[in-house]
Amino acid sequence: MKWMVLVLVTALVLIAAGLMFGHRTDTDSLSENDEAQALCEEGTADYNALRLHDAVNKLGQSLELDPALAEASIARSLAFARLGQTDNFETELDRADSLTALLTDPRRRMLAELRLSALSMSRYYTMGDSVLAALEQEIPNNIFVLVAKASQPDIMTDPVLQEKAWQRILEVDPNFANSYNMLGYLELHRGNYDQSIEYMKKYAFLAPDQANPHDSMGEVLMVMGRYEEAEQEFIKSVKIQPDFYFSLINLGSVYLHRGQIAKGKDILEKVRAEVRGSTLERQVDLEIINAFVNSDLDEEMDRMAAEFIARYPDERVTCFYRAMRLAAVGDPDAGRAVMDSCLTDWRKDAAYAGDANFRRNIENAQGRFEAISADYNAAPAERVTRWKKALDQVREVYPFHYQWFYRYRLAKALRESGRPDKALAELRPMFEVNPRQINALELAAYCSVDLGDRAGAQTWLSLLQRSLKDADPDFYGRERAATLATRIGEMPTGM
Repeated sequence: MKWMVLVLVTALVLIAAGLMFGHRTDTDSLSENDEAQALCEEGTADYNALRLHDAVNKLGQSLELDPALAEASIARSLAFARLGQTDNFETELDRADSLTALLTDPRRRMLAELRLSALSMSRYYTMGDSVLAALEQEIPNNIFVLVAKASQPDIMTDPVLQEKAWQRILEVDPNFANSYNMLGYLELHRGNYDQSIEYMKKYAFLAPDQANPHDSMGEVLMVMGRYEEAEQEFIKSVKIQPDFYFSLINLGSVYLHRGQIAKGKDILEKVRAEVRGSTLERQVDLEIINAFVNSDLDEEMDRMAAEFIARYPDERVTCFYRAMRLAAVGDPDAGRAVMDSCLTDWRKDAAYAGDANFRRNIENAQGRFEAISADYNAAPAERVTRWKKALDQVREVYPFHYQWFYRYRLAKALRESGRPDKALAELRPMFEVNPRQINALELAAYCSVDLGDRAGAQTWLSLLQRSLKDADPDFYGRERAATLATRIGEMPTGM
């Protein structure tokens, strides 16, 4: 995920959920009913650990004992949202808004308003900046306030400011576990993989009973091609929390990366079955499509994209999939017409004018469509031009490992246009991070063959064969590696 937008959303959700009651600076009890307050704190802790069903139950019990406990209602509304239970979320959010309005203690009310301001459907959504400014003056070291500050768009888009903000939280509380998670992802996106691992280790140490630290560590290891270690982290995560769907998706992705297609697909399909009928299903479907795209499984990706279009005809991303599928069947003009229509609608959105990230994502989608369309319909030279443009659009804004899809497609086009040396130049930096990318290794070997570099081709082949050691017996990569080995064996030994 994965990715800076997800980090921002996570931070906002943490504010809204109420994070950790232990950091309240006031000494007054939130409730006259001690059991209600205890259940509220336990339920909020469950929410922060993503034990969502437990959170809903405990927070519901808390509200039965104290129907006026706004903090329990705020956290419960977020748990419903994460579970994809839209109706329950909206009902609970209405209650949270109403209970917050009844709070008589000014500081407590402002903290509740701050949490709710992270939610676009809350009546307090537009109050976030003013409430935060007031609380910064009154209680600048409050954890809620510091997390809200760290989640401001101007900070979240600046890695230096982001690092300072989360480090500031650790100055106030060195045991604030989620800061290490955020810093770990920040270093992952900077390309500082060893430092990212160190932060994730601290996160896991401080939250040993939570699934998410293992999921976060697994993501870093997966990027680095340390698939066996990543697999174990995702398995640990699922053992702690069997319904932690994102670890299950990541586990399926690990198997796809290793060529264990049957095992990976089986896990992903089981996840889909588990969330069917909830709004979470859409998010899971998108993650599965991305897993197939990143594994270069075009047939599976196309099947899932077709199902997504049928299920979610009005979703913004559906337009992209519809245009892409038209281009894939040899009708690029029809695909471009669909894409142009969608771009026109997207650019009318108020966020397009006011949100640089939103605007950038829209333009990136256009560049990616043009490049993918060229792969199906244009000559290699034109494909090179379009993939270069698409890569240039994301080069400065996407983490390096999110650029690999673009680099791989560009490298394929470069080789097919007669420039294998340029293709290798795109691939080599990827292997410095993850030397087990099966399709990219095959491409690198063929580039060396084209250059007459037998030793180089053999090196890439050896890496490819090691990467295939756990692949399914009928995995397409095995046959292609055998064909490649024959080709290299036919090269003159002096080359």
